[in-house]
Amino acid sequence: MTDADDFRAKLQAPPLLKLFDYWQSLRVGRTMPLWSDIKPENMAIALPHVWAWRVSEADGVRLRLVGESIYQAMSRDLRGKTPEELHPYPTGAQIRDRLLKVARLPAANATVGDIFHDAEQIGTGARVSLPYADGNGGLGVIGASVLVPLPDPATGQPRLVNPKAFFVLRGEETWLPLGPGAA
Repeated sequence: MTDADDFRAKLQAPPLLKLFDYWQSLRVGRTMPLWSDIKPENMAIALPHVWAWRVSEADGVRLRLVGESIYQAMSRDLRGKTPEELHPYPTGAQIRDRLLKVARLPAANATVGDIFHDAEQIGTGARVSLPYADGNGGLGVIGASVLVPLPDPATGQPRLVNPKAFFVLRGEETWLPLGPGAA
C-alpha cells in the first residue's frame, strides 16, 4: 500500500506538488477538504494546470473549471461537459470511472507517462487527482495536469499541439487510499 510520502514522491512537476501539498494541508484530519476550503491564491503555481470535476447523483460527472493553460491548449470552453462529451469511447468512460473512484473510494491518484493523440505520442506528462467534498453532501475531484511536448523532428523545437485534439495520458498509476484504515 502506498503512503502519502511515497505518493508525493511520484509527483515531480512543481504544479502537481503544490496542489498535493496544499490539498494535504486542507485535510486537517479529514479524509478530504471541502470545496469551500480551496482558495486559488494559495496554489498560484498550480492554477494554470488545475481542473475540477463535480460528481453528483443527479448530474453525473461534469467539468467544473479548467486552468488557463488547459483552456488555451483546448481553445474552447469545456466547463459543464461530461468526460464522454470531451473524449471518444472508450476513453471518456475510463476517465469517468477513474474520477468516480477518486471521489467515492476516496483515494488520490497520480499518473506519470506518455501523452498520445490517437496513436501518436505527442509528449510526456503527469496528472494528480484529489477528492473534495462540497458543503451540500456532494463530491468532486480537483487535479492538475502537465504536458511536455516532444520536439518536432524537423526543427528541434517543442512540437505544436493541435488545440482541437483530445489527449490521453498512458502510464503508471499510483493510488493513495484515504478512507478509514487507510495509510
